[in-house]
Amino acid sequence: MIQHNGAAGSVVRLRVAGWLRTQSALHIGDSGRDPNATLATAVDGRGRLCVPGSSLAGALRSLLHADPAGGDGPRDEAANHRWGWAEQGGQDGAVSRIVVGDALVAAGPELDGEGLPARPLSPARLESRTSVGIDRRHGAAAQGILFTRSVIPRGVWLRLELDLRSDARNAGDDSAYLARLLALLAAGQLRLGAAVTRGLGRTRLAADRTTVHTEQLDSPRGLFAVLRGDSEHHTADRWIRDHGTETPQAAARHLEIRVSWRPLAPVMVRSGVDGLTVDTLPLTTAGPGGPGDDGETVTLVLPGTSLKGALRSRAEHIERTARGTDAPAADTEATRHDTSGSAAFREQLDQLPAVRALFGSAPRHKGDRGRGRGALLVDDCHAESEIPAELWDLAHQPDAAAALVRLREYGLERADHVAIDRWTGGAADGLLYSVLEPHGLTWSPITLTVDLRRLAGHAAAHATTTGPETGQPEVPDAALALLLLVLRDLKAGRLPLGGSTHRGMGDVAVDEILLTFPDDDPSGGTPVELDAFLLGEETGRLTDAWSTYLDGAAV
Repeated sequence: MIQHNGAAGSVVRLRVAGWLRTQSALHIGDSGRDPNATLATAVDGRGRLCVPGSSLAGALRSLLHADPAGGDGPRDEAANHRWGWAEQGGQDGAVSRIVVGDALVAAGPELDGEGLPARPLSPARLESRTSVGIDRRHGAAAQGILFTRSVIPRGVWLRLELDLRSDARNAGDDSAYLARLLALLAAGQLRLGAAVTRGLGRTRLAADRTTVHTEQLDSPRGLFAVLRGDSEHHTADRWIRDHGTETPQAAARHLEIRVSWRPLAPVMVRSGVDGLTVDTLPLTTAGPGGPGDDGETVTLVLPGTSLKGALRSRAEHIERTARGTDAPAADTEATRHDTSGSAAFREQLDQLPAVRALFGSAPRHKGDRGRGRGALLVDDCHAESEIPAELWDLAHQPDAAAALVRLREYGLERADHVAIDRWTGGAADGLLYSVLEPHGLTWSPITLTVDLRRLAGHAAAHATTTGPETGQPEVPDAALALLLLVLRDLKAGRLPLGGSTHRGMGDVAVDEILLTFPDDDPSGGTPVELDAFLLGEETGRLTDAWSTYLDGAAV
């Protein structure tokens, strides 16, 4: 029998109506309506781009309530009280007192006469992101690991509509709970959709454009006020001030890392769309203003997928060198039965527990523990200069000479390349190509986030999977030590970024790496520079954990 926790007798409804704005590109999967993308973007029954309420509700719940490692075990009672629960394999449970509507995607925050977004974002404004897996043994593209996902650009608006059904007994606690949730949204803590650890899905609440209505449903006067639309209401920022005592902490404990850097050579990731005058163009995304009607701009971007891939490759290089372990070769027999080639690729990703805890790996079968999303989140990195979108469109056209001249003002220069025939020593036939290279651009800092609770959860899951005699409880500290080694190499100039790094591109100089630990950590609250941290007291403990981890059970 489903228990309702008093929801059926609710007399107070807290209704939130406002806007979230994307801070990075966003992907919510669909069933594959876009023939040009392996992973399409979700739409509603009328063909409008949207974030389904089910996806939004799950992300909102996780923002304040961390799930146990692996998704098993008892849920947080505070979460159950408001978000509902269901007994696994049984009939007991409770309905959710929070109702979350689909979030329609809009180009601007205007509403029409029916209270719907007046300017729904056209599917033609979607961007494409192409990703490829790299075979750890050969360094080339892994077989079958190439896909393109369509993404909603940054700077667009998501309509947020949320109801919290309460009563006189719970109204005070529910109001404070809603204030904590809105404060986290306003602080940009919510990440939505897929690939959130690779730069996608960052959002922020537009608190000044969001209202909270308190609707009294226990009297004719309150009901008429609801029908007339003049019930008591406040802006979200005032609601946060009136009901929140301080800025709340998210369910996760985070280590924030900020890398200030500058390019020493052209740094770019190739766009999936080739030009007609220039063969290879850098990947761009919508400017901070989003895909608006007037003054639209684009900016170069190093996607989180590329940055995270570079960091992971270096981490694997370090651990394999320390262990003296090479990447496994593809099993010929297994590859014959696995036409996608993913089994061999996943075997390479699964080999190193510390790397897997940081960067994650795909589960091989249902219920697989110790695998899944990693603890490290890497945001997209954007160039500071903004290019008019109209000018950028001209660079893709057959007659783009004039556009290329104007693009020099934005640090973009055409460079011609040719392959050399190994027999004649001259230019190889048909292998002349051009690249629009960025020179002297200023980039925003690279931002990394380590979810320390998830990192500890990976260690617990690994110990459960391998058994107590082979489990390695020091994996969290060893993984942090490994990340510090990667950052040390990045600062020393040993880690190029972007594409074509074997052809003169991607060299960077790092000016500063700042680490900010959680407030409840002994060294938390105050940013510390990497070099200073490596000379501090914590380094000895992390070094011991790294050594113990390497000397432990075989992987």
